[in-house]
Amino acid sequence: MDPLMDKLLNATYELVLDQHSNKVSALTSMIKKCPVEDALTLKNFFATEAANSALTRVLEEWQRLGCSSDEMAGILRGASHGYLSEKAREQVQLVWTGPDLNQIPVRRSEQILLELINSAQSSLFLVSFVLVNIPKIEDAIRKALERGVDVRMLLESEDKEGSNHFRDTIKRLQMDIPGLTLYVWPRERRESIEGGFARVHAKCAVADQVNAFLTSANLTSAALDKNIEMGVHIQGGSVPLTIYQQFIGMIRAKEIASYAADRYLTKAIDKPLATPLAQLDDNLEVGAEKLLSFQNTVHDIEEQHLFRVLGRDSDMPKQNSLVLIRHEGQWLVGKYAWSKQQATDTGRVFYLVTVRGYRLKQKFEVEDINWDDFMPRAVEINPYEIELGQINSEGRC
Repeated sequence: MDPLMDKLLNATYELVLDQHSNKVSALTSMIKKCPVEDALTLKNFFATEAANSALTRVLEEWQRLGCSSDEMAGILRGASHGYLSEKAREQVQLVWTGPDLNQIPVRRSEQILLELINSAQSSLFLVSFVLVNIPKIEDAIRKALERGVDVRMLLESEDKEGSNHFRDTIKRLQMDIPGLTLYVWPRERRESIEGGFARVHAKCAVADQVNAFLTSANLTSAALDKNIEMGVHIQGGSVPLTIYQQFIGMIRAKEIASYAADRYLTKAIDKPLATPLAQLDDNLEVGAEKLLSFQNTVHDIEEQHLFRVLGRDSDMPKQNSLVLIRHEGQWLVGKYAWSKQQATDTGRVFYLVTVRGYRLKQKFEVEDINWDDFMPRAVEINPYEIELGQINSEGRC
């Protein structure tokens, strides 16, 4: 490598950092018209002293190398294009919680996490050792579910002896955030270590496979707002997608599992095999529990979830619950929502039902006069019921 060229390339790259492409383009046009011996006449091109200082270094290195004006213009344009492409592909920010010394520009952990959750349009995966009541974050998760975002969370499920923290957490989540899919790392899949076994200790969040937050902070108010915690926020590039694929791959390999299905199989005396959805009989006994398996075509993974069969007199499941619906001779499975609609041309009143999250989004209409008779055939069982042993049929808990 030519050391003079290396110095010119390094100086040029430092010059284009954070410079708008229009300014760089204008400078490139002037360089093409400027003989190398007159290069320093351009040293005051920019409006700031810092930018002009960087430009002067470029012009001096250009003169030392002695390449043509067209070559210098090409080097500048290439450096700008490379930098902007890299910036568009991946942006990394330092994220900090703790004493603010105003020495370096940083973003706060809670602020970044809220922005990430609020930006999610299709998928959101959250991982933490614990989740303690954090109203702002949990409200943002609720709103993401209402937008139709597929929200999944992996938590450490093994409490210390004498603690009911995880049990209390799932009870609250099922009450406050219906539709959240909770995952655990089954104990039999973990390696034993001295004094116990391996733990879920990662803390991260990924939205839409393009926006990731890696942090030391758990999902607690203290960690997100008061502790000394540090992390990075990564937008674009390959890292967010890689993180997301890693966790989806763990689901596919059954290294992590849906909490409800895992606890059901752990507690059941008889170990029932999951019934494939395609083989499910239409004649379902009201109140029965059914462990069902089906292909999630959105993520290309097999899902296992425990459902309770509903009857005409059952309570209507909350919106965003995972349900099973029989429609036009087919089983629909997914998070469901409904809204009352009125046709503008005819005045016809109907309910629009949407089923999403596990397969292609499907919609159908239920006439207003028939709405009182509409009921999903089954709803995912609250994991808290399983934790307390409140299942009654095939599992014989």
